[in-house]
Amino acid sequence: MLPALGEIKPVVRSSVSDAVYQTLRNKLMHGEYPAGQLLGIQDLANALETSTMPVREALRQLVAQQGLEPMRSGTVRVPLITPERLDDIRRSRVLVEGTVTEWAGPRLTARQLDDLEQLAAEITVARRSREGLVDSLEKNRIFHYTIYQAAQSPVMLAMIDSLWLQSGAYLRATREFLHTDTIAADRLHESAVAAMRAGDYAQARKFIETDVSWVFDRLSAVPDAMSR
Repeated sequence: MLPALGEIKPVVRSSVSDAVYQTLRNKLMHGEYPAGQLLGIQDLANALETSTMPVREALRQLVAQQGLEPMRSGTVRVPLITPERLDDIRRSRVLVEGTVTEWAGPRLTARQLDDLEQLAAEITVARRSREGLVDSLEKNRIFHYTIYQAAQSPVMLAMIDSLWLQSGAYLRATREFLHTDTIAADRLHESAVAAMRAGDYAQARKFIETDVSWVFDRLSAVPDAMSR
């Protein structure tokens, strides 16, 4: 006897598609693909050991989010870096992420603030070496998204997803700035958490805006980095 319709759970295909999407999304956000790199559907399917269908679905979603751009050949490409695009993404991220931080401040729980404080300390330590760079990038994403998700604004979170996807190639171009012993941006995370604990959400917004701007400002100061 067949189960009732309400008991059927066709999750396998969607789970594979979601897994492929999350993998490619995180790689783009971490800057693992350089600007201009072509991504072939079959090559990705082979690397991920899956069929082409979930890869196509993931790439279609990433193109819609502007993390990738379609090419006439049927492949997709990581968007090229230009000064104009750099400035546009920077000012958009500062506006959106700063606003969402101020919205999120009153909603963050004491436990979440404790977690953010711990993450901030771990990011600072991880950034001190090349070996810890990948770990710091993922923890940085978790730090920011913990704040942004607390704002409870799906519309703004979707914008942030798109902007982070578009920022990946820029992050890759500035990785050399992220593992020194004298990183001026290290304490911005800690300062943002301290401001939120004090209930000064406008000040927390300023710290996050400065943190977001930091990498972009350094890329602007080193034009040659945009050709890497």
